[in-house]
Amino acid sequence: MKKTLCSKTLLSVLILFMVVLFINGQAFAQVTGKDVVNEVLKYEGQRVVYDSAASIQYLYSKVGIKLPGTLDALSRQGTLVKKGEKLELGDIVFFGTSSTRLTSAGIFIGNNQFIISYPPFKTIRVMSLSSTDSKRYYLGARRIINAGGQNPQSSIREKVIQEGLKYVGTPYQFDSNRSSTATFDCSDFVRRTYYDATGKWIPGNSRTQAAYVQEYGKVTTNWSNLQRGDLMFFITPETGRISHVAIYMGGGQILHATSSRGVHVGNMTNYWINRFHFGGNILD
Repeated sequence: MKKTLCSKTLLSVLILFMVVLFINGQAFAQVTGKDVVNEVLKYEGQRVVYDSAASIQYLYSKVGIKLPGTLDALSRQGTLVKKGEKLELGDIVFFGTSSTRLTSAGIFIGNNQFIISYPPFKTIRVMSLSSTDSKRYYLGARRIINAGGQNPQSSIREKVIQEGLKYVGTPYQFDSNRSSTATFDCSDFVRRTYYDATGKWIPGNSRTQAAYVQEYGKVTTNWSNLQRGDLMFFITPETGRISHVAIYMGGGQILHATSSRGVHVGNMTNYWINRFHFGGNILD
């Protein structure tokens, strides 16, 4: 009797564990802009506790997406939606006098409206993009979650980007522990991101990753020909050896881990352009 009871208890625990894994996996895999909107609308009318950037960071974390908590860093996440282009649910809309002088940000909720946590307003409120001040200061948006209807190839590319973005803010550590996500160096970050997105491991350092891409992927020496999610390899000019790897975000932006900033989204400045060696596609 005792043995039977123990077996039933163990079976129940295993089933519960499998259900939790399934639910968590499904929840993350199916996060949409609508999920973000449903979450943020819970806070409408509540007292403003955080500024707009910190609020967006908090609200996106509620659906399992890690974002930075400053306007400047937020404005470099995801993909650009230019002023005048169609917005999707969950897009982050930015306001200010210029791209270097941002004042606030909100989350688009549909029907030409956005919700914003802005300290001068005292409470979190829904506003129209057609209002005088909104039209005057609206600069554009960033899309963190892509809309549905993608083909499988673009889907896996977006998944690579989203998996990488969830680690933004993770500290840098050279030769980081490959079994932990507490810190990353550049190749560890890329390796983990690709595994999270595809379920397959790639080699463990930037040089072996470069060799892997050269052997199994499609390679280009012109970084502007790369697609979102492709890998980029950079050399140290003095030695000519590959010393850094990043993920291309599109629009001249790269997602990578550096010693000075940890995991972040940066730009293809002259520093990186002069060090770019080649890039490659192993996703399709």
